[in-house]
Amino acid sequence: MLLLLGFSHLECDEEALQCFSNMRRKGFSIDFFTFSSILRAIGKVSAIEIGKQTHALVFKTGYASNVFVQNGLVSMYTRCGLINDVKKVFFAMDEHDLISWNSLLLGCAYHGYGQEICKLFEQMKNMGIQPDENTILSVLSACSHVGLLEKGLEYVELFGELYFNDPHSVEYYASIVDLLGRAGYVQEAEAFINSMPMKSGPSMYKSLISSCKVYGNMEIAVRASQRLLELYPDDPATYVLLSSSFAVRGCWDEAAGVRRLMQNRGVQKEPGYSWVE
Repeated sequence: MLLLLGFSHLECDEEALQCFSNMRRKGFSIDFFTFSSILRAIGKVSAIEIGKQTHALVFKTGYASNVFVQNGLVSMYTRCGLINDVKKVFFAMDEHDLISWNSLLLGCAYHGYGQEICKLFEQMKNMGIQPDENTILSVLSACSHVGLLEKGLEYVELFGELYFNDPHSVEYYASIVDLLGRAGYVQEAEAFINSMPMKSGPSMYKSLISSCKVYGNMEIAVRASQRLLELYPDDPATYVLLSSSFAVRGCWDEAAGVRRLMQNRGVQKEPGYSWVE
């Protein structure tokens, strides 16, 4: 068992699966801690059939009501993208803690169930479960990806006032930029970045630039790319973003100038990036 836990801790997931198979073949007893570890490994490699077999074994060994194993099943099915199975396990649980709620909300957010995640979050609040940063980011991400701007901004206000322990979290601010940008409010997203009380992260500018390209606001895209270059001059992706932003506007001399600047500074373009996207 210790060997399996070691593989799981080191994220050697295939080795963990093989070790678990050997344990079963040799008749070793499986406890809830072992189940939690192997379910995590199964989810990481999306071994769906093994996951369902392990779920059946959970019932046979009497651990179906163990909260650690239940959370492991929710997480495993979430990683495998089997949302219906996630819900079956979740709603069969006698008690739901923050970990199980976060696993459910994360799965819904990842697979684009925006309306549903809002309903589930309200249900979570009504049960007296206080969200953490992972909860908040999952909810905002879901609102962003399905265009629920008003609901997302409502949650931003709620989270800022009641729940968020670190109002200067880069991830929190980035989720708001993404929410505004995806809804087409790129000017508001730029203004929000400029009003932030700390240094902006690269993910915020990249999100803004992506939204600008979708909605055709290349003036802001260029400004955001230039600011990104000032803050992160050693990131090759920054040069590609700025060059492509100039190119989309037809500013070919400026685009070529960015490429020359990159060469002069000795920054190497990473494979897979195109100068014109």
